[in-house]
Amino acid sequence: MSFSERLLSRATRSMGVSFIREMLKATKGVEGMISLAGGMPSPDSFPKDLLAGLFQEVVEREGADVLQYGASEGDAVLKAQILRHEGDTSVGPDEILITDGTTNAIYLFTRALIDPGDVVVCEAPSFSGSLVAIEACGAELAGVEMDEEGLVVERVRDVIRAKRADGRIVKFLYVIPEFQNPSGRTMSLSRRRDLIRTAREAEVLILEDQPYRDLRYYGRRLPSLWNLARDEFGDDRTVTICKSFSKILGPGLRLGFAAGPAPLITAMASWAQKVTVSPEGVAQRAVARFLERGYMAAHVERINGLYRAKRDAIIAALKESMPTGIRWTEPEGGLFIWVTCPPPIDTDILFTEAAKAGVAFIPGSKFYTAGTMRRDEMRLNFSYAGAPDLREGVARLACILRRT
Repeated sequence: MSFSERLLSRATRSMGVSFIREMLKATKGVEGMISLAGGMPSPDSFPKDLLAGLFQEVVEREGADVLQYGASEGDAVLKAQILRHEGDTSVGPDEILITDGTTNAIYLFTRALIDPGDVVVCEAPSFSGSLVAIEACGAELAGVEMDEEGLVVERVRDVIRAKRADGRIVKFLYVIPEFQNPSGRTMSLSRRRDLIRTAREAEVLILEDQPYRDLRYYGRRLPSLWNLARDEFGDDRTVTICKSFSKILGPGLRLGFAAGPAPLITAMASWAQKVTVSPEGVAQRAVARFLERGYMAAHVERINGLYRAKRDAIIAALKESMPTGIRWTEPEGGLFIWVTCPPPIDTDILFTEAAKAGVAFIPGSKFYTAGTMRRDEMRLNFSYAGAPDLREGVARLACILRRT
């Protein structure tokens, strides 16, 4: 161990690498590789021409403002346009924080609340990037199983009671209610109400992660937990929502936001002052002008048409190619399909075989907390590859599964 390595903090030394990032790195650029692994939006979804014009215009006309240091809580112009676009006219500017993407919002929320050893209840499976950010703040994650309606709320109650009986403090519930990553499931309306009741009764908070909410291709849009808590329960304290422009305009913008009770948003902004100083000024103002000029509705309609065709293509390929016993979700939106295999198939082992055959996916085990892990599932992404590659990638996986 080198001198510098010996000086690393205990937290840094114990921090593992992101297995998903390592997988993506290992398969990226391999000739003939079809990747169904990452969650990257299609480059065809980026409104490049509109953004290019807005960035130039913003720098030329507003450069003296946006190229200067900005407010840690975010650009007031962007805040106003987000609230107008979201229809949250009752929300004040002190109840919204602009962040460097959703993961930054999740980190700041957790940092504001968590003392080492506090408990956060999450879905099992759940997005590993968020779980890593929560764990980095010293939280213990308690995964709770899901069914076709989403998080099983009865088990949430059981976990909270068990943790408290053991002397632990449960601070919040972390959920992705819409087109969940990785499962693609959407939490039912009755389950959403039940979760809010449970959180209120237990006096814990809810962090609602909604990066895919606007990517709905079929079915009826459900009210968010944020809206339900405020409109049906008269409660503006329990739920904090975070959303991102990454899947809509492009992840390279690194823009998202969190909305919640003013004291908590203020605490998050205090951490933002120390961690990020302020979000990137030009991108904030360009996105504000994008919203102000009404470009978003037509843009979302266009990309939903793009992703709807990809979603239909991969589901058709699964139905055509997969052997008996393989099951998968058919989400009404989002970017992911969750595949479940019969025993004795182990998708961690299958990943290596699939990579040799020129197709990549993410094994389901990478989305579970300790003690809840399963090895018979996999996540397939359909947003990045074209329809021919989606069909070919599924056919290659099916061929391997038939031999397994």
